[in-house]
Amino acid sequence: MHELLLFASVPTHQHHELLRQLAGLTAMQPHHRVERRLVFKAYRKPGVITTRVGASQDVQGADMQRLNKMLNGGMFYTQVVGPVSELAFGAKPSSSRNPDALMSGMGELPPSNENADNSYAYENQPWKLEFRDIPEAGTRSAVTSRLMASSTLPKGDIIESMNAWGYSFVTEYVVEGDIFIHNDIVIFLHRVLHYPTEGQEPNEPRRILPPFETMTPLERTGSYVLQAAITVQDGGNQEMMKTASQHLFGLREQLKSAVRLEQADRLSLDTRAK
Repeated sequence: MHELLLFASVPTHQHHELLRQLAGLTAMQPHHRVERRLVFKAYRKPGVITTRVGASQDVQGADMQRLNKMLNGGMFYTQVVGPVSELAFGAKPSSSRNPDALMSGMGELPPSNENADNSYAYENQPWKLEFRDIPEAGTRSAVTSRLMASSTLPKGDIIESMNAWGYSFVTEYVVEGDIFIHNDIVIFLHRVLHYPTEGQEPNEPRRILPPFETMTPLERTGSYVLQAAITVQDGGNQEMMKTASQHLFGLREQLKSAVRLEQADRLSLDTRAK
């Protein structure tokens, strides 16, 4: 699959007004989303897993084949993404060991009663591995284009699974923002949040999340990033790629009075591990 993107920087004072404009353009209310994003680095060229990884029964068949193909390439940084509720931040650890206790019916998004008991169960945290290649060079199109792939991972502690693929944990951060859907374009107005300084950086994902108000924006001014993305299943189909690009250009034209959507610097999105 290929992902085509345009980006814009949004100052803090413009955030609320842009939310209103996007709601009017897409005829929908913003869907608020908070994600934990774990960064892993390849420390050796991954190989196909021949041994059973704990809880890997959640990743079978086509998903497992796609994951192995994805991770058998070069050495890259990759992300493991998990949706959470703001209520999970500052919540006490859950004593529940039932995998369906807090996340029943869990798909991409956390149910509204996920933390109704004011607790957070790390062992029930869903994850998805997201691979993004370095954007293609030398393209004539004025959009960012890159190869992408994603696959569902087992819930809970995914360190063992990632280590088996040749990836070690580096760090984690949080992305908080609002999603809109405009035809085939996913619009994500978001910001990156850092965890409060706690001295030494943890060497594994946090099992307890700090209060949300203690999180600090990566951008000191508090500005947001507007990301407009289209996923194309067949990146080799030039007609589909051209159509997707034209749709992004159309959105850029519709929003030109509010923000300036443009192509990202290619090297700023370099995911290769050196």
